[in-house]
Amino acid sequence: MFTIKMGKITWIIIAFLIVGAFMIINQNGLDIKNDSEDRVSFAKKFSGWVFNVGKNIKELTGEATKQEWLPKENHDNDTIK
Repeated sequence: MFTIKMGKITWIIIAFLIVGAFMIINQNGLDIKNDSEDRVSFAKKFSGWVFNVGKNIKELTGEATKQEWLPKENHDNDTIK
């Protein structure tokens, strides 16, 4: 069961990275098949994008851990005192 879930997560991450790569190529008009300068440019842009995604996930996780996720207890309605 756990390996099935990890397999799905892995495929989602791979799909996310592929879509990101295609977006970088299309938005910058890169010809990675024929132009070595475009390949270098793509590698720099893609690695920068992956780094920024990781940094944003780290910041988001840090903020999420600071939140109070449990409801506050209301002791006014306690029947045992």
